[in-house]
Parts: sequence; C-alpha cells; structure tokens
Amino acid sequence: MKFLLYKWKAYNQVALEDALIELGHKIDIFTCGIENLESDLEFEEKLDRYLKNYKYNAVISINYFPVIAKSCNRMSCNYISWTCDSPMLALYTKSAFLPKNYIFVFDRQAYFEFKAIGIKNIWYLPLAVDVDRNDYVLKDCDENNYSADVSFVGSLYEKNRYDEMVYMPDYIRGYFDALMNVQMEIYGDNFFERMISGEIEEQLEGRAVDISGDEFIGTPALIVANTTLGMKLAALERRKILNMVSQKVRNIKIYTESNTKDLPLVKNMGKVDYIYQMPKVFNQSKINLNITLRNIKTGIPLRIWDILGAGGFVLTNFQAELLDFFEQGKHLVWYDSHDDMMDKVLYYLSHDEERIKIAKEGNRLVRNKHTMAERVKQLLKTVQDAWEDN
Repeated sequence: MKFLLYKWKAYNQVALEDALIELGHKIDIFTCGIENLESDLEFEEKLDRYLKNYKYNAVISINYFPVIAKSCNRMSCNYISWTCDSPMLALYTKSAFLPKNYIFVFDRQAYFEFKAIGIKNIWYLPLAVDVDRNDYVLKDCDENNYSADVSFVGSLYEKNRYDEMVYMPDYIRGYFDALMNVQMEIYGDNFFERMISGEIEEQLEGRAVDISGDEFIGTPALIVANTTLGMKLAALERRKILNMVSQKVRNIKIYTESNTKDLPLVKNMGKVDYIYQMPKVFNQSKINLNITLRNIKTGIPLRIWDILGAGGFVLTNFQAELLDFFEQGKHLVWYDSHDDMMDKVLYYLSHDEERIKIAKEGNRLVRNKHTMAERVKQLLKTVQDAWEDN
C-alpha cells in the first residue's frame, strides 16, 4: 500500500515510518505546520492539492488532527491516526465522527469512552518499540556517560496552567489542592474529571478550555482535569518521588529541560535525544523510573515500552493494563505507593542478579510480541478488515 505520512515532532514517528517500509509499503512524507488544529485553511489547501495529485491508500499520523480528518473526508481519502497522548483532546471534536477516519488509541479506558459517545471507527492498540533501531544505537554505548543507579527521563512541568490561573477563586483552588493530594496517593483510578461539579465548570468555562467553539464536544471538566490538574499533579508527584529517592540513593540522574534547583541531590543531565541517546540511558541505568501522567487512565505509556526495548529495568507506578501484558517481578516491577516505590528501589539496587534477570525477561517479551512492526501489522489488518466490511 501507499501512505502519506504526516510528519511532526512525535517521538515514535520514525519507528512507525521504518515499520511501514519494513513491511513493504511505500511512503511519502507531508510536512506542513498546523496553526489551528480545528480549522487551518492554508494547511488544508496544501493537503487537498497533495491528495488530488497523488493517489494514496491513506494518510497516516501519530496522534489525531481534525484538519487532516476534514481534508481526507473532503478528498475521499482514508485517514489513519494512532495516538501516543491520552486523552487525545482533539478527538473530542465533531471531526472524529467523519466516515474516513480510522482511529487507534493506546488507553483502553479512553477507547471505551470514545465508543460510548458514538465514534464508530475507533480501536484500542497499545504502543510499541523499534528494537532493531535500539540494537543499532546500543552497539556504541559508553557506560561511563550514561550509567546511574536510578534515572528518570521526562518533564517536571514546572510551567503549568494551574500556577498561571490567577483568576481561580480561592475556594476552588483549595478544593483542587485537596483533590490532588488525595489523587497522588491512589493508583489505578483517575477521579479528577468526576469530581469537578457544574458550579466549578461555570466558574472556569471560557478561561480553561483550549479547544473551543462549535466543533468541541467535550466539557470544561475534561479540559481542567487533563490540561490543568493532571499537569500540576505531575509537577508535584515527580518532584516528590525524585526527592525521596535522592535522600537514599547517591547516583540519581534526571534527563530533562526542567529546572531542578529544588532537587540538589539529583544530577540534571539536560535534554536527551530520543533516538540516539535515550536507549543508552535506559540500558545503562540500574533502575529506570516511570511516573505516568495521571491523564493516562489505564494505558501503558511509551516510556515503559522504550525502557524494555532498550534492555532496561523498569520500576513504574501501577497502571491497570500492565496486568494484561506483564507479570509483576518477571518482566518489570510496579509499585502501589510512594513508600512501596522507595522500598523497591533499595531492594533492587541490592539484588543485582534478580534485577538483571527481570530486565532481560522484559526485553525478551517485547522482542517476541510487542515490536513496532508487529503493531503496525495489527493496525493495517484492522483497517483492511474495516474497508472490506464497508
């Protein structure tokens, strides 16, 4: 088949491109900035011309873009999207119901919610990793540059909307602070959206919503829960965990552009290149922390697949879908509280053989069942079956 791949800054885009080529498909690349996700006439005109002049089985992208969906529907071209963010707020628009869409989401709970609102062409598909590219990168790996007892790769979200919302009434801020304190101690259930009442929505509507207008079908509670409370909680939780670990572990590193002056015992290594450096970090760190954004309700974030695909040891917060793919203590290790996390950090740092065995088993499982090529095969088979049914 022949695809037009929309290229932007998605981390796993190169892996998707390589998998399509490996499977024998032809690809053209479309690069054009999008000014407005819902309506961008210049972008749509360029894409329309592309689709008119060339024949494709589908346009394909990492994450979902309403402007691409509209153009594809107008030009009678299929549009395949696979999300790496959750929830994908752009899916809460009328464009998601267009008949030419074939949407894949990695968070099963999000999939059920989108099906419940009537989106027909949507499927659940977990993320994956390109182990072949990792193998190539890891051939040249300087242990001295990347070794650590504990590492974390990710943002600390010190700049977040919650801190910028100066107009928020004190009673709402106090309520939100209490919600975040409780949510921080609970894994396996994200209750933010359910706890935002109509009165609070009225107070914040028009101020906290990124996607607005007639196209948006979500609620202010959805936006506030995910773009405001979710990011603020990540800022609080990630700093808390890193501070806890740094009090008892000497060699702890973070790879981030965030300011870490309030974490003096954590060595900030700066930004890491996703393709050529990050696999080395994961491979050479004794323990790789995963601290999932609470916006991801049940799904497994890309970071976990990337760590396993690089042969690294994963210590992660509990996510419901971990039970569907992994065995606790065999492929990776999860924790269900911050104290549990700290106990497991100390345990696995003092049990090298057990830790190394778990990392090898996790890597073996990913290589056998969860490569990007295998996922893309599944995605394309699902789409082709849907085309035949239509």
